[in-house]
Amino acid sequence: MSTMEAYKAELAVYLEGLAANVRRLREEHDPPFSQTDLHNVSRLHRTEIGRIENAEVEPRLTTLAILAHSLDVPIDSLIEGLPVPKERKPPPQAKDA
Repeated sequence: MSTMEAYKAELAVYLEGLAANVRRLREEHDPPFSQTDLHNVSRLHRTEIGRIENAEVEPRLTTLAILAHSLDVPIDSLIEGLPVPKERKPPPQAKDA
């Protein structure tokens, strides 16, 4: 497996864990939030929330802060149980001159 493939595989697992945490925290909120409820409270686009919960996007730090605030949880709750990634995105390949 190439370095890029290893990076992408690890990132996919990480985003799936983040997605599960966001979904769980949304459903455990008192009262439970639908994605639309979370959209209304956070003012994040509903499709963005859906993409995060489907592990389709790596959210920015500000988005994570908004989600945590809207769910009334510390930001570390969003990454609870997720390992620190070992792989780093490889640099782009140098182009021949």
